[in-house]
Amino acid sequence: MNKRQEQLLKLVVESHISTAEPVGSKFLVSDAGLDLSEATVRNELRVLEEEGFLSHPHTSAGRMPTVAGYKHYLKSNDFSKAKLSEKENIVLNSAKSSSDKKEVLKNFAKAVVEISGQTVLIAFSRDSVYYTGLVNLFSQPEVRELNISADISLMFDRCEECVEKFYDIAEDAPKFYISDEHSFGEILSVGAFKFGDGSIFALLGPVRMNYKKNYAILNKAKETI
Repeated sequence: MNKRQEQLLKLVVESHISTAEPVGSKFLVSDAGLDLSEATVRNELRVLEEEGFLSHPHTSAGRMPTVAGYKHYLKSNDFSKAKLSEKENIVLNSAKSSSDKKEVLKNFAKAVVEISGQTVLIAFSRDSVYYTGLVNLFSQPEVRELNISADISLMFDRCEECVEKFYDIAEDAPKFYISDEHSFGEILSVGAFKFGDGSIFALLGPVRMNYKKNYAILNKAKETI
């Protein structure tokens, strides 16, 4: 992939993350300020589609990232220096404390749900799981379809089984797992890390999640807990 295509893929991914809508060449030239003609942009988008990084909904002139597109975006961008806003840090820092360690973590998880708009899962062990923020997941446009909602509901019904499998791949450092890279279902992305004596802290959301912001949240969580 050349630099121009890399830039276009990043713009398409980040626009789709923000709007959940297909991204057209006109937007990329006018709103994104590219010094390229629409014809050039369309040609490059066509190449990215042919290579499997973008899809082209039949009812739209725009394009959307595929799972392969998101994986490439994640691999080719460094989010290690991503920072949260002052307000977001205040929310996390002010999460209510408790003398009980599990309650502290649950309160922190609820604060993360508030600023991330995602679902948070904490596996205290392979058979002790807490999750919060499901409403965020079910309110996403791509999850509103009945069959997808049913799949996600089924996943949480067998959450311990998914966590059991995830223990084998989760790492100590924050990392994202997209679609088929984890055990929670291919329609989701998971950002997670291990902490303490083997517990897991995880953010779950659609593949169309804000990876940059969520990476900053995971780093903050790693520092805090």
